[in-house]
Amino acid sequence: MPKVQGSRRKAKVERGRTMWLMILVFSFFGLLSIGGNSRGYGQDVQEIIRTIDEQQQKIQTLTASFSQRKETSLVKDPLISRGVVKFKRPDRIHFLYVKPEPMEMALDGKTVWIYYPGRSQAEKYSLARSKKMIQYLEPVMGVFQKTFAQLSEGYTINYLGLDADHVYRFLLQPREEKLQKFLSSVSLWIDKTSGAILKFEMIEASKDRLSLEFKDLQINPPLTDDDLTVILPPSAKVLEQSMP
Repeated sequence: MPKVQGSRRKAKVERGRTMWLMILVFSFFGLLSIGGNSRGYGQDVQEIIRTIDEQQQKIQTLTASFSQRKETSLVKDPLISRGVVKFKRPDRIHFLYVKPEPMEMALDGKTVWIYYPGRSQAEKYSLARSKKMIQYLEPVMGVFQKTFAQLSEGYTINYLGLDADHVYRFLLQPREEKLQKFLSSVSLWIDKTSGAILKFEMIEASKDRLSLEFKDLQINPPLTDDDLTVILPPSAKVLEQSMP
């Protein structure tokens, strides 16, 4: 019985982590804008910020392979997943998970679909109906929706320099108490050439650590909405769910 309970707990954590991360990734893929007024930074950093902002605005579609890792006190070993992600402005993102279990997830800004081919089962979640989830996500999503000038009102922003001469590193730490309840820090690794985010790492107030790394990026490939939609077979059972 303890083994079964442990497996159920791990599955629950995995599903919640996956949904949380997908929504979060959508926010920084589609809405990241770190330009604007960058007073308070050195001239060199101001130029870096302006350059990244200009590059981000040119990214309309994107595909990449990804690996994500969650370290939590709820389970002993890190939870690791891998797959392929597709993004299309303004509000579509699609994850195809290969490991540990085949799974598809899609978000169109209002609805989250999760499909498990091995179970012939799909789950549908409405973001509009979950004020609790939106309230929980709001502090962190703001990291990716606001300019640096706006972020500086609630975050201490540190430019950490270049990694391997082609990756900008930033560390964001919340200064407001309401943000500190959820979040300890966010680290970003941003490609110098394209402005694309190569890695994201979040440390929650609980000390849980969540990271996502992208490789094999293709910027602005031809993508239609159908390419980012979960196509269900007639036999699939659809469950209407409420957000956690």
